[in-house]
Amino acid sequence: MMRSLSLATLLATLLATPALPQNGGPSLPEVPFDPGERLQFSIGYGSLPAGTMSIQVAGLTRYEDRPAYHIVFDAQTNRAVSFVYELDTHEESWFDAQRFWSLRYLKRSTENGEQRTRDYRFDQQRSLRIEPDGQTKPASPRAVDQLAFMYYIRLLPLKPGAKFVLRNSADPDDNPVTVRVLKKERVKVPAGTYEAWVLDLDLTTDSGVFKKGGENRIWITADERKMPVKISSKIGLGSFLAELVRSDAG
Repeated sequence: MMRSLSLATLLATLLATPALPQNGGPSLPEVPFDPGERLQFSIGYGSLPAGTMSIQVAGLTRYEDRPAYHIVFDAQTNRAVSFVYELDTHEESWFDAQRFWSLRYLKRSTENGEQRTRDYRFDQQRSLRIEPDGQTKPASPRAVDQLAFMYYIRLLPLKPGAKFVLRNSADPDDNPVTVRVLKKERVKVPAGTYEAWVLDLDLTTDSGVFKKGGENRIWITADERKMPVKISSKIGLGSFLAELVRSDAG
């Protein structure tokens, strides 16, 4: 039987993690990733190679006087796919290193020649997203943006049959996101062969490559790094697949 953890119980578990001193500064909770970690993936749509993506912890910095992991994501379609559909995306997130919530989120993308920018900071005390012009939108309590979410799930206490009902998406309309640990299995990707937890994500709305009603899966290594090595999404006849080709530890 799957055991569901409430957000309150989950937060108590995360914040009780032993602290480690960081460069003589204030103690921070221990996490399975370090500044400098960089993961590179090949991506495909259906049976076609489609491009590359990378995600990295660019540094441990300070944002508005808070310690923060600076996370950077880049994805590009390859030349063959770009003839049909061109995408070039750059995202950044500042993820609070003590409280595990988002401080700022930035996305710049070019999609079939159309440029788009999304940039907002979080007022976690008032549960707001604040845009550069001062306009505000609601945010969930303890909101985590879509990029930081990939690191947030690495903090979860994964075990067989575990179920986590998360209600801290940046946009309240995206709640809840239900994460289930389906099983542990050996998975082979270009970077190597890993023992991994297979996570299933059940979404309320579409979120990037993950689709509402689709088969959304993430393979997370069953070791101390809890590193994503494979990501897939299937709905109808369409499918997305990302596989790790290289990992650099921090």
